[in-house]
Amino acid sequence: MVQLPDEILEKILCRLSVKDLFRFKCVCKSWLALISSPYFVKLHLNRSVQSKSNLSLFLSDYNLFRVDFNSLEDFEDEGFVRPVEIDYLISRYPYYDILRYPYYGISICGSCDGLLCITIHGIMKNVFLWNPSTKKSIQLPLPVSTSDNLNSWVYRFGYDNTNNDYKVVKLMFFRVRKGIKDYEIKVYSLKSNSWHSPKKFSYHPKLKSIGDSIICGAMHWISKVGSGKKRSIVAFDLGTEIYRVISLPKLSDSYYYLYLNNLEGCLSATCRYHYSSSNVDIFLLKEYGGKNEHWSKLITISQPLISLGSFYDGSFNTVKAIAYSKCEELNEVYTCMESIVPLDVPEAIPEAVPEAVPGNPILI
Repeated sequence: MVQLPDEILEKILCRLSVKDLFRFKCVCKSWLALISSPYFVKLHLNRSVQSKSNLSLFLSDYNLFRVDFNSLEDFEDEGFVRPVEIDYLISRYPYYDILRYPYYGISICGSCDGLLCITIHGIMKNVFLWNPSTKKSIQLPLPVSTSDNLNSWVYRFGYDNTNNDYKVVKLMFFRVRKGIKDYEIKVYSLKSNSWHSPKKFSYHPKLKSIGDSIICGAMHWISKVGSGKKRSIVAFDLGTEIYRVISLPKLSDSYYYLYLNNLEGCLSATCRYHYSSSNVDIFLLKEYGGKNEHWSKLITISQPLISLGSFYDGSFNTVKAIAYSKCEELNEVYTCMESIVPLDVPEAIPEAVPEAVPGNPILI
């Protein structure tokens, strides 16, 4: 049999689906070694990003749903897409008694390089990283908190391009007493399989502003910054763990809600101006981190939302212009591509309990 040169073989294999790659691992030891190598994993991932191929939409309500991105081409003909339910919980816990515990639910906390971060709430408040293409998943160790007055929390997941690492950020919010709130920030590293507590920003994040907001290696949220309590966007760099403040886009004084998200790798800000209005402006932050960083208005969306092909999230009063589903209202929508990114981790390192730091909680 004629042996293809490695560089030609790589160019052929990196165009294949994950399903085909898993089959071709059995051809010979050299193919197994190539497909399993970190170099090829990155090559296949970069090819999928460039070609925007092998994409799916993942949606969550009480369970997970998947939509092949190519099926959206039929949207104009049929008027809706057909999500396929994925019973992740049953596949991982085959003895889980749904009839006894009917109030479980799954939330998507982020999507990056073919990996999904999901939480299972109900009787199991656990966090998982899952590759839907390889069917591999890991359960994260639980972070340690310094307070028992936990009021709410949010997880977000992204890639640290400085350290070539995947990280989960957890923001935990506490109600100290009436009108007084405080928060903690925790960061999980896939490389070390452990959590740590970076220095936190001086001003309290606005919880409902945090969408899928990890972009360019940084997580973003809105805080009231400075003595004048001016609303600004805070960027937390996953690699350096340094904060910087970004000005908001130019908005009308009448706006009442602003929501941050990831739109094709750009930080987007979705703004609604009146509670009773469906008019929405979507801004993109161009030339991120550069000298000419600036906001540019992408589009203004107005009624009717369904004819524009949008998911409406009533809990956060925001819009994601993706598609319209005929199934129940879905709270989270994430784009995920096929990848062979592995989830191999070392043994978990227990997090040290941080010492309490004296100081006044933040008034918001």
